[in-house]
Amino acid sequence: MKEQLEEYYGIHVIGQITLSQKTYKLKCIEGYYVLKCVKDKHVQRTLEYIETLHMTCFVHVLLNKNNEYVTPYQQHYIYLMPYIDNSQGQLKEMKIKFYFETLAYLHYHSFYYTKVNQQYFETLQHDIITIINERFAYYEQMIQNFENIMMRSPSQWMLVMNYYRIYEALCSARQYLSQYLEKTKEYHQIRVCMNYKHFDYDHISLKEKCFLSIDNVCIDLPIYDLFDIYQRIPDILFDLDCFSEYYLKKIELKDDEKLLLCCLMNIVPLIDYGQDEIENIIKLSRLLYYLDSITHFIHQL
Repeated sequence: MKEQLEEYYGIHVIGQITLSQKTYKLKCIEGYYVLKCVKDKHVQRTLEYIETLHMTCFVHVLLNKNNEYVTPYQQHYIYLMPYIDNSQGQLKEMKIKFYFETLAYLHYHSFYYTKVNQQYFETLQHDIITIINERFAYYEQMIQNFENIMMRSPSQWMLVMNYYRIYEALCSARQYLSQYLEKTKEYHQIRVCMNYKHFDYDHISLKEKCFLSIDNVCIDLPIYDLFDIYQRIPDILFDLDCFSEYYLKKIELKDDEKLLLCCLMNIVPLIDYGQDEIENIIKLSRLLYYLDSITHFIHQL
């Protein structure tokens, strides 16, 4: 790999550290870099699109000698970017603020309408109904298992007593989906934009004011980015002021987008019980907090 990096990028590697399975920090004579391995060339298309729109919120990726962002390596591809020291601490509140600000910037500057047919909505309906039914079946099975236990644990009692809330949320998801399908039954186009879809505190650099990962960037409905962040970090639901102040005041979601987002947010996340009773109680408590917060979240839309 050293020879290929020297040939394609003109850098001279003198050492490397494995950051993850497909990410490496390179120490070079010219400085420090991060190398990422990917399966295909989708990153090339993503970066070309970012360049076309003059987006400044992503880490800079180096061009190789062929003026391309990705370079073939064995059966995969690699791309190279400068190493950015992101060790200034978690600073979670500041990173969340920056994330929503940048997400608004990213969405606003990449919005466009794309044509769809009714098959698109039929596929969407099928996929969401399948997930809702799976969640219904999962929690119903848990309840049935606990009902046959003579001496239930505290966490099992908690689930039995609060199952109605899970049931109501999933019913709400179905209702919002029906409203969305009714709203869009005459639609021939939808609004899409560039989605980041990979919220992670470690992938946000406040120092350089950019996102450090581009592997999951894609074109999709704007609400999927919002759904993604709350699924990854449910605690952010308690910081609704940040969402309202730095995203909703800059991006006006359309009625159909709001309906679909409400549907998705009511699809209750899965929790699994293990042997640790305290951990089980924590898991269910977080789920109940999530359900409480969803109500407030929807009122903000």
